[in-house]
Amino acid sequence: MSTAEPPTIFDVMPGLRMPVSEVSPMLSQMWNTTFDPSSENPSEFRASQMNVILHFGLKTSPEEAKARFETAISFAQKYPCRIITLCPMGRERSDRLLEGKIFSLCYIGDSMRDMCCCEAVILGYPTREAGFLSSQVSIWLENDLPTYHWFNRIPAERITQMHMDFVKRCRRVIFDSSIEAEDGNDLLSIEWPRPEGVIDLAWARLLPVRQSLGQFLSAVEPKKLVDGLLKVEARGQAPLKGEAANLLRWCRECLEKCTKNPLSVEFVMGDCPKDHSLELEWTYSDSRHLLWTHEADSAVAQITADFGVGHMSAPMQVQLLDSEKALAEAMFFA
Repeated sequence: MSTAEPPTIFDVMPGLRMPVSEVSPMLSQMWNTTFDPSSENPSEFRASQMNVILHFGLKTSPEEAKARFETAISFAQKYPCRIITLCPMGRERSDRLLEGKIFSLCYIGDSMRDMCCCEAVILGYPTREAGFLSSQVSIWLENDLPTYHWFNRIPAERITQMHMDFVKRCRRVIFDSSIEAEDGNDLLSIEWPRPEGVIDLAWARLLPVRQSLGQFLSAVEPKKLVDGLLKVEARGQAPLKGEAANLLRWCRECLEKCTKNPLSVEFVMGDCPKDHSLELEWTYSDSRHLLWTHEADSAVAQITADFGVGHMSAPMQVQLLDSEKALAEAMFFA
């Protein structure tokens, strides 16, 4: 008795399935129909600002793929774009050819003037066809608009060997180090053509933490922050290892700007207790110290510090950016 094949990433994506050859003609026609003769044409509300390529690796689960896709669609409601989603199929589907889907949706607010129309093109491909992806995707891009590429669980060596053509045309490349760390994948090890355009979503999500800590530390004389500092340790729960690493990186960059001399400070990653999601601790050669903790599953943080001018302790209300806001931060501001 044969068993049904488990669904692939492509299978769980929403949209109308069609041959790849029909996708481009359908894209040209899909916004030409008017809902009502007396109303505006939907094409008036589809003013794309960019292309977003959402590129999944084989280790992406269908559930994770759906969550990333939903984030991209939510993002598109505020920043209209054409989303191109690339879904690999493993060896068990290696006999298949390229498959396409089109997903389109209009969101209507209080009036038709609040309507926003977005579209997604979804490509399912056997991994043996990965070398042809760049050519296929180039047909679907709106070529007069900037392109952003979001990698999810694609090994660094595969990006280097097969997907650098994508990178060269992109304004920014986005990844999530907290997710990649689960697979032992270090995308920062890649020699990117434009390293300044490669943005970590974990860094973007950390924006409110950097802002609140920066505001607190700005009241302290820079010399007092670095004199006698021995160790800076960041700790994060498993889903936030990327955030912890970026918090450590941020501390190093800030402290280096506080002195003209080389820092003799140990920067380390540690394990976080279960009741906290993130922690940051500075250790000095004397009684001075800093400890910042963020409670798990909450927006509550606490900081205690002594920089030689008296003990300070304060609660903080701080929460990591949600997925949609973090994506916007990574694309436009980080």
